[in-house]
Amino acid sequence: MRPIDEVITFPPIDPNRVLQPHQDALILTLGINDFDVRRILVDPGSSANLLQLFAFKQMGFPSPALENPRRILLGFNGVSTTSLGDVVLPVQAGPVILNVQFFMVEDLSLFNAIMGRTWLHDMKVIPSTYH
Repeated sequence: MRPIDEVITFPPIDPNRVLQPHQDALILTLGINDFDVRRILVDPGSSANLLQLFAFKQMGFPSPALENPRRILLGFNGVSTTSLGDVVLPVQAGPVILNVQFFMVEDLSLFNAIMGRTWLHDMKVIPSTYH
């Protein structure tokens, strides 16, 4: 792993390619365990990183590879769900690779993963939906 000390800036022309005003969620494709995983929601309000069980199985992992099963996770709306376990996987964003702990869940609706505050903090990034 290399330290994250680079600065990313957006030129003034960059938001010209986006229809303004918009309120779209920040959705990424990231490399997780050498797979390009699409439809990842960046949620700075989430304290956990979540991974859809289906995506985990698509990477070729068996379910028994999970540790610490049956953790209760609370959503922002107060609804709770029970994780199937957790796993640490390498996540690549550009040139940076970090080992990330994911809580495995079965139903994330449209998303394969949700990256929360812990990942954002470790990456030393500020998400910009404007750009």
